[in-house]
Amino acid sequence: MRRLFPLAACIALAACSFGQDEPTVIDGSSQATFDETLGAARRELGPNDRVKFEAALTEFRAQMFAKADSRAEYQRLIREGMDGLTAPRIVSEFNKNVKKIGSDAADGLFEVKRAITGRSSPASEE
Repeated sequence: MRRLFPLAACIALAACSFGQDEPTVIDGSSQATFDETLGAARRELGPNDRVKFEAALTEFRAQMFAKADSRAEYQRLIREGMDGLTAPRIVSEFNKNVKKIGSDAADGLFEVKRAITGRSSPASEE
């Protein structure tokens, strides 16, 4: 019987974590559930993704601050905007945006270079 106890304990622990592979969905239905699920979603991330998550969250909060006329509206806009999202999805969108911004910035630099050197853009050379 004593030999089976460690095995039973391992099975019980495995069963407790079974099915929890899905990321936490952020629930914006109330401030309390939002804070709880946002915290849970944040804790699921590794260090690198957490930095990206926080950067995306900061940018989103700044956008909502610009739209809001009061603290209550600001909090509501944030909750509604993040409702139904997961931390991995937010990080994925952040990565896409970074790549796009980098690409757009490179295109802009080439335009500046062409303007300085007096060359026309590739589209107008056709």
